[in-house]
Amino acid sequence: MENGGNKTPDGQLDLLPREGIDWSRVEPIRRVWLEDMGGDHGARLEFLADQGLRLIMADPGPAGGETLHFHNPRDRETLHLRAGGGKSLLSESDKYFPAASRWIELLHGGGEWDMDMRETASMLARCGSLLEVEGGRIRRVFEASRDYPQVVLCDAKAGQAGALLENEYGTDGTALTLAFVQALEDARGMKVPVAALAMRAVILESSRVQVHLAWLGAVASNLGRRRIGARCAGVRRDLAAVVEEWLEDPLGKGWVIPGGLREDFPLEGTGDYAAKLAAITGIWRELSPRVMSLPIPRWIERKLGGLRGEAESGGWVGPLARAAGSGVDVRREEPAVYEAAGWESDDAAADAGMLRRMLAIRATDVTSSLGLMERILGDPPDTPLLVKRGRGGRGEGFGRCEGPEGETCCHVALEKGRIDYMSFSLPRELNRSASRILAGCRLDEMEMLSMLWEDQPTRISS
Repeated sequence: MENGGNKTPDGQLDLLPREGIDWSRVEPIRRVWLEDMGGDHGARLEFLADQGLRLIMADPGPAGGETLHFHNPRDRETLHLRAGGGKSLLSESDKYFPAASRWIELLHGGGEWDMDMRETASMLARCGSLLEVEGGRIRRVFEASRDYPQVVLCDAKAGQAGALLENEYGTDGTALTLAFVQALEDARGMKVPVAALAMRAVILESSRVQVHLAWLGAVASNLGRRRIGARCAGVRRDLAAVVEEWLEDPLGKGWVIPGGLREDFPLEGTGDYAAKLAAITGIWRELSPRVMSLPIPRWIERKLGGLRGEAESGGWVGPLARAAGSGVDVRREEPAVYEAAGWESDDAAADAGMLRRMLAIRATDVTSSLGLMERILGDPPDTPLLVKRGRGGRGEGFGRCEGPEGETCCHVALEKGRIDYMSFSLPRELNRSASRILAGCRLDEMEMLSMLWEDQPTRISS
């Protein structure tokens, strides 16, 4: 458990500290940029690995030469490296950072496919992978595609790009938009007011709760507990209705802009919505133990057991990585609002199976996210919501947040106010490599197993 914490009478985390929030504790995250590096790149990367830095993203970069993005836990900052002369750092980093091999696969492909298909085999497309099927079983799994939201956004104005991300990418849109806007703010040197950071966290956690409840409800139904699944859907609808009443959209879309939030954001009367969230939390506290104790067939945990301990080498993020044994969570690495508001996390027991851990992680996230939202709305910071200009921006920036399915990052470069370059780190791409365990499975086993790394669902309505 992070940061200690009290327990309620039913044994769950009490996520609402009794004292007021000290909003002065919220500090901006530092982004450190180093480019045109000379010298021994291998020695530099080895030193960074020895210092405990974690590779969080790699991309081609705006002017040739790959850019590597790291989290530095000691200094609570991110470090961004690019070699001079278009030299590749990614191939060198593979010796020191396990996640580099995954980024090499994503950026350069994993090699030529061995397409020696038998005449009796067929190919089935599934969420970015191709499954070679023969006799009702999955023979081999190939990753077949990447998602490229940046293609349609390059040369667009910043405001247009943000609206497109939010509207076109469903539940992914909240995290994508937030990471993108943070990158713009970094590029322009904008210092976002604390009130905007706090309300952005509320919007992000609302999307997390709705995504997790949809996922938990789908799993419960697939395991034959449709009443529990229906109750999860009911809690999700109740939350979506509260958010829509407050922000005119069930996911709170349309409010996040570069520099903070729209100035007409409804900051008054948030205490009333905190009370409504408290009622929803009460319903969820009664339901969540039943969700976490759903009966799981042994064959499922046996099949998923091969994923344990693979999070780092696979580059996985989010609930999948945490279920596989990783503690990576941007809310811990860049705490800001979360630390000030007393957010806590309590991951599942290490000796539980993968699906059992995933159920516990998502269910506990629902509890902690509802608690954070209620806490912030009950004691919001009294500061401006928007800063319109920045100072000292370098025209290139980076943003990251913990989306519902995991760490979401964005690297942006601007030219005369327009997007000259953009690249994203998307959880569904990173986590897709877990699909290798489908090889040898029957087709009727695929639906349940693949829910461990597939986001469910793409869109949520009220």
